Amino acid sequence: MTDKDIKQLMKRSASEGFKALFDEYWSYVYTIVFSILRGIGSKNDIEDCTADVLSDVMMNYDTEHEGSLKAYLGTSAKRRAIDMRRSLSSHRSISIEEDESMLLRSEDNIEAKAESSHISALLLQRIEELGEPDSTIIIQKYFYDRSSAETARILGMNPITVRSRLRRALKKLKDALTDLDITL
Repeated sequence: MTDKDIKQLMKRSASEGFKALFDEYWSYVYTIVFSILRGIGSKNDIEDCTADVLSDVMMNYDTEHEGSLKAYLGTSAKRRAIDMRRSLSSHRSISIEEDESMLLRSEDNIEAKAESSHISALLLQRIEELGEPDSTIIIQKYFYDRSSAETARILGMNPITVRSRLRRALKKLKDALTDLDITL
C-alpha cells in the first residue's frame, strides 16, 4: 500500500486509515524506536513508544500535505524515542537493599561482578560489530526472547531468513569470542 492510498483511507475513515498505517509502518517505526531505546527501555517501553508514534501521526498528520508519510513517521519516531530515552534515563535510580549491601562487602563478589560486567560489555561490543540486521536478530532472540517469526515481523524479513542469518551470525560471534578466549 502506498502513502497516497493510506492518506486517502485516513481521509475517508479514521479507523481504516489507522489500521492501514499500523499494518504498513509498525515494523519501520518499531525498528527506529528500538535502535534508540535499546539498552535503556524494556520491550513494553519500545512497543508503547511505537504505538504512541503511530497514534500521534494519525491524530496530527495533515493528509493534504504533499510530503512523504514515511519520512514524517521516521522523524516522529526518532523524536519520540529520544524524548522517551531522556525520560527513562533521568528516572533510573539504584536502590541497595540490606541483602545486596552484604554482597557488596565481599571482595570476591565485587571481583566476579566486575569480570562478568567486562565480559558482558565485550559480548555486546562483538554483537554490535556484526552489523545490522544480525546484531538486532541476536538481541531480539537472546535478550528479548523473541521467536524468529516475531523478529521477522519487526525487521520486515522472512522468518526463514532470520533463522539462517541468526545461525551465521552466531558462528561469526563464536569465532570473534574465541579470539578473546571466551566460549559460548
